[in-house]
Amino acid sequence: MNYKMKDYLPPMDPEKLKAFFEIENKFKAGELSADEAHQQIKERVGKVSAYHVAYIEQTMTEETDDECIREDVHAIINMLGDLIDNTMPNLPADHPIMHYLKENEEMKRLLLAVEDLVQYPVIKNQWLELYDQFRQYPKHYHRKQNQLYPLLEKKGFDRPTTTMWNFDDIVRDEIKRCYQLLEDGKDDEFIAAQKEMIALARDLMDKEERILYPTSLALISPAEFEDMKSG
Repeated sequence: MNYKMKDYLPPMDPEKLKAFFEIENKFKAGELSADEAHQQIKERVGKVSAYHVAYIEQTMTEETDDECIREDVHAIINMLGDLIDNTMPNLPADHPIMHYLKENEEMKRLLLAVEDLVQYPVIKNQWLELYDQFRQYPKHYHRKQNQLYPLLEKKGFDRPTTTMWNFDDIVRDEIKRCYQLLEDGKDDEFIAAQKEMIALARDLMDKEERILYPTSLALISPAEFEDMKSG
C-alpha cells in the first residue's frame, strides 16, 4: 500500500482512521445501515474531512478490475452526512481549482437545459447547438488529467488517475454516444439516453467537488498551484 500521501496531509489520528475504515467496510458490506454507521462514526471518530475519505480509499481499499463501478463514494458521503467537512477556502478567481469549478458550473447549466428540452418534441438544431457545447467539456477532463492528477500522484494519491480517469472517460463516451444518436436521427433513443448522461455527469462533478478538490487543496501547496496556472 502507498502511504506517501500521509506525509502531505494534516496530522491524522491512526486509531480514528482505523475505526473509520472498519465502520466504512461494514457499511459497504451491508453489515451496518447508513444510520448505524453514521452513529458509530459519530461516537468513535467524530468529524472527518474529505481527505480522510480519500486517504482510506488510497491506502486501505484494494483495487479491482471493476473499481470504477465498485466505488460508491456517494453512499459514503450520504452516510457521513453532517460528519464530513469538505468545505474549501476562499480562492482567488485565477486559482486552478476555481477554473475547474467554473467549468462545472457551466456543465450544470447545460444539464438544466437538457432537462428542460426533453419535455418537448425533438428539434434537432436546438439539440445540436446544445451538444456542440457539451462536446467542448472533455477539455475539462484533459486539464485535470494532465495538470492535477500528475501532481497528486507525486503526493502518493494515484486513485484519481486509476479511478477518476475512468469516470471522466465514461462521461466523455456517453456524450459521444448521445451525439451520435442525435446525428443518426434516433430521437427516441436519444431522449431516453439523456437521463443516464445527466446522472453520470452530476455524479462525477459531485465526486470532484466533495472529495477530489478539497483533498487536492490539502495535498498541493500554493506554490505548486501557482505553477499549474501556466497550463
